[in-house]
Amino acid sequence: MKVEKSDLTEEDITYIKQCVHERKPVDFFCYTLTPEQKARFQKVLTVFLQECNQMHLYNYLTYCLFELLDNASKANAKRIYFKENNLDINNENDYKNGMKSFRDTLTENTLHYQEMLEEGELRVHLLLTANDIISVTVTNNTKITDSEYARIQDKIERTKIYQTMADAMADIDQTEGSGLGIITVLVMLKKLGLNSDHLHFDTSETETVATIEIPKDSMEEI
Repeated sequence: MKVEKSDLTEEDITYIKQCVHERKPVDFFCYTLTPEQKARFQKVLTVFLQECNQMHLYNYLTYCLFELLDNASKANAKRIYFKENNLDINNENDYKNGMKSFRDTLTENTLHYQEMLEEGELRVHLLLTANDIISVTVTNNTKITDSEYARIQDKIERTKIYQTMADAMADIDQTEGSGLGIITVLVMLKKLGLNSDHLHFDTSETETVATIEIPKDSMEEI
């Protein structure tokens, strides 16, 4: 289902509950993460976790979810930006030069990128699944570059040795902006007693997939 308004309809709620009971993925998508879409995704997660009797995960997963959704939406917009500016996203020098102004350009031309993302069918999907694990998957239909994947894996490895967020802030890669998104997701997972193995990134020629997996009923006392 496409995310358009902030409120859920009765049809949406019924759909989510049915998916949980039938152990099927709950699937909603958007093109850009507007405030309305963000609010709606939050309500989707609420209904999903309530139906799974896992509301103790809500605060942690809400933060993680928004980080992954934001990353995916910006990754799609980045492809448009690089193409419009005749930059090769797979060239390291072009990448560094492009990232210097990408975020400001995206902020200043929000409507343009919303239109281009929808025109190009560049979507961000949220999939929620409840089997033996609670699975939160965010997919965007652009391929991650080798250098982007290497940066993600580097952040994951570095997080294993951070003791505090101050450690992370002193050691982050500034190329992607603040660089704290994925790191903070991993910190949230640590608070749940989970390690980096519970966050996965995969890519193919047509999409990039980020998945958080949490053992169901394993943290009832949080």
